[in-house]
Amino acid sequence: MWGREMRAGLAFVVVALLIGGAFREWRRTHEERFADLVRGLGSREASLSKGAVAPSESPRPDSASGSRPSVPKRLPSTEAPVGRIDPNRATAGELERLPGIGPSLAGRIVADRTSHGAFAAPEALLRVPGIGPKILDRIRAYLAFPAPAKGDSLNRF
Repeated sequence: MWGREMRAGLAFVVVALLIGGAFREWRRTHEERFADLVRGLGSREASLSKGAVAPSESPRPDSASGSRPSVPKRLPSTEAPVGRIDPNRATAGELERLPGIGPSLAGRIVADRTSHGAFAAPEALLRVPGIGPKILDRIRAYLAFPAPAKGDSLNRF
């Protein structure tokens, strides 16, 4: 039915699509780390030019691989808030600034808060559909649960 050239052409297209998809996935997972690395190097260079002492540059081997330096699993994105966000007073737009929280998840947080009341602790966010332990660990550093007060939801510590 199909000649040798047709099968070879089809195989080439399939392989090219697979390689393209793999590259796109690799780029998506590593783009933020690369941007954070560049940003970190820029801030280190700025601090060094002001006379600060550089931290030790010796990489420690990772216990799993033995030869690779340890790298944090997820670094804060450039959209991360400057201070901490109180999820009990934050708007959906403010919650979207948290890493891993998109518009729909921010809306679910606000809806859950409205229907079930305030979140007493970070673990209370687990009751929101779509927030699991991984997302909670990712956003925990950006959350604040201060005593009830008036003002915006961004607390600058």
